[in-house]
Amino acid sequence: MPTLKPLAYALSILTFTATLGACSSQDAHSSLAEQTTLKLSSTPFWQQNNIQGSQAAWLVDNIWLLASESQGLIVVSKNGQHSEVVKAGNFETLSVRSIAENTFLVASIDNEHDQVAMFTLAKNNGHWQLTEHPAIVVPQAKPDAVCLFNNLDTGSISAFVADVRGLMTETIVYNLASGKTANIAVREFAAVNEASGCAVNDVSQQLFISEEELGIWQMNANAESTAAKHPVAMVTPFGELASGIGALTTSTDGSLWFTTSSDNSLYRYNTEHNLQQKWQLAGEQSIAAVAVTDNPADTQAIIYDDETGAYFSSQLSLAPLSSHTTNTVAKTAHVYANMQTTPVAAFGDAADDPAIWVHPTDASKSLVLGTDKRRGLMVYNLAGEQTQALEVGRVNNVDVRQNSNIDNPTQTLIAASNRSENSISLFTVDLQNNVQLLGSVATNLSEIYGLCMYSSHSGNYVFVNDKSGLYQQYKITNQQQKVAAELVREFKLPSQPEGCSSDDNNGELFAGEEDAGIWFIDAEPDAKQAPILLQSINELLIDDVEGMEIYQGENERFLVVSSQGDNSYVVYRINKGENHPTLEFTSKFNIIANLAQGIDGVSETDGLTVTAKSLPGYPLGVLIVQDGYNRMPQQPQNFKLVDWRQVHDLIHGSSQ
Repeated sequence: MPTLKPLAYALSILTFTATLGACSSQDAHSSLAEQTTLKLSSTPFWQQNNIQGSQAAWLVDNIWLLASESQGLIVVSKNGQHSEVVKAGNFETLSVRSIAENTFLVASIDNEHDQVAMFTLAKNNGHWQLTEHPAIVVPQAKPDAVCLFNNLDTGSISAFVADVRGLMTETIVYNLASGKTANIAVREFAAVNEASGCAVNDVSQQLFISEEELGIWQMNANAESTAAKHPVAMVTPFGELASGIGALTTSTDGSLWFTTSSDNSLYRYNTEHNLQQKWQLAGEQSIAAVAVTDNPADTQAIIYDDETGAYFSSQLSLAPLSSHTTNTVAKTAHVYANMQTTPVAAFGDAADDPAIWVHPTDASKSLVLGTDKRRGLMVYNLAGEQTQALEVGRVNNVDVRQNSNIDNPTQTLIAASNRSENSISLFTVDLQNNVQLLGSVATNLSEIYGLCMYSSHSGNYVFVNDKSGLYQQYKITNQQQKVAAELVREFKLPSQPEGCSSDDNNGELFAGEEDAGIWFIDAEPDAKQAPILLQSINELLIDDVEGMEIYQGENERFLVVSSQGDNSYVVYRINKGENHPTLEFTSKFNIIANLAQGIDGVSETDGLTVTAKSLPGYPLGVLIVQDGYNRMPQQPQNFKLVDWRQVHDLIHGSSQ
């Protein structure tokens, strides 16, 4: 997200003329500071006054939809010469998204029932017809504003509803892929008191909310994000806007439009929150809202005047946007989760790292292990249902080894870093498919953090690290269900690590340094080679570098890494090098919502695991990731399961 410029600076240097787009921001400071606000004239758009209107929305060509508290929803065309009421009632505010040719999804506040009414508006046989859909009802709270968001990643349209409690709810209302309406609760978060309007920029996925006497705020519209808000433009004395900020709207060029009634001004901001143009309406109006056509060469604005209760029309001459931002972010592909686990016990940063135990004779009985770093180790079946909770302390990372060198009935050893006692907690799986604690081994780390396991002919090992960058390697012995550990090696990375993964067949350890990249270290305890940086942070791998795991295919292997900084995953092919392995980029993807199964997308992944072993429903294996924000509906964190075939198709260029 770009750094916000102070509003006083932005308003002092960017008062507008039609030559604005030819200036750089530095040129604008010197050449535009003395220019005056543009004067704007208007003509009556529609013959009726005192209709208790509020907001207009442009549909197509010269056709507009108007909201009226006394008449309802009205389609007006031919520059106001023709009109038809498509829904009688008391409606306030409008938000519209095109879903097909001459077909629109419409959201408006129904004041008679204190709810958000949802419609499809379509032109049939020369007439506009409105089809009503299930309303969005906020329990015991009147809605203040509503705005639609076309999520171009997921192919869904959401409605954001601000209510009198100061809360904002997001509900998926339309599935563009299926062409069907929906009513899926996504999340609820704190917004503003007494919202006067809201709007979403679909391309940048930014949500804007206005407060009449305070200013305009920006939040991330994507549900897979925090709900932090940032100031865009504020009312004096906090900024330089006049009071009376009304409804908001956006246009496809990235502009944010709004009005201030106390000085009858119309504003156009760009996506970087810089003032682009300002007009002041001549006359004694008290303008409350504006809507514009998406035609930069001939932009018509429909303005609602709260003083007369009438809609007016004005022609605007738009300057090119002054933004010079270029998008250098690599294209990110999309996959979706096929299954998810039961949420952890409470909200907050809790779920962290998964691992998988594959049943040796019946893959359907395999188990997913997940850490709840407030309570312990959680156990799930492949349907995502929690079957056990081992509350052994604040376990952070978990890993599994299954081999003939492990001396217990299922030849299984599970290790987890336990931050409650700076120890390694060790578990196994018994013959009844239950996970049981074997014991703990102490470490001398001051703040144990990440963990992964390694097995070879020389023994079974656990690598642990702490936030200083120090790694320790312990050799684990277990006889007759008793465990012990011996510290056999130490090495250090320059700064905080966490995720790591080892290749048992090749004796290789890959370790993530959160703010730097991916390192290679020989995994055998007697290795003398110093760590080697294989991959630095770049435009593909965004810090923090978190969970990582090796996918061991038949003829190739891949390192899957959580690129937490942009909520994505990077997959590298591991190649043999002359003295050490090398990493070759193959694909980058994020996990979006699976609307068909009601599973939300994934963000801020801490830990992940992957297996190439065939499981029911996952013939090429499964990727399991921690989800930092569990939505649809809003719940505590959990883990998501992704069919590896989706990732395989991305790596090998197959169509999905």
